[in-house]
Amino acid sequence: MASGGYWVIGLCADWCHVCRGMKPDFDQMPRLVPDARWVWLDIEDHDDLLGDLDITTFPTYLIASDEGIHLLAPGPTKADALARFVAPYLRQAVAPMAHDETLSQLLGRVRERASP
Repeated sequence: MASGGYWVIGLCADWCHVCRGMKPDFDQMPRLVPDARWVWLDIEDHDDLLGDLDITTFPTYLIASDEGIHLLAPGPTKADALARFVAPYLRQAVAPMAHDETLSQLLGRVRERASP
């Protein structure tokens, strides 16, 4: 998938036992829900991408599209629940939230790094 479309960014930390436990489920998501670009982002390893963003609950998901940022919120830890969690966004049933410069910059940096 190109830089357009939907992105689901899992903001996690390796020291978090919940994140470590859900990583295999997250890795299944591109196969289960191919309509989005899935990125696992360890906030400790990639703190340079976060800017001023402070994540305190894990896992937290950033869901975005070319329309803007749709969600930044904690979410499920199992693949089936995560698929249901993102479905309304991928069906375009949820409008983007108000512009947030910090989140937009994070998305831009992740897109840049993920480009081939």
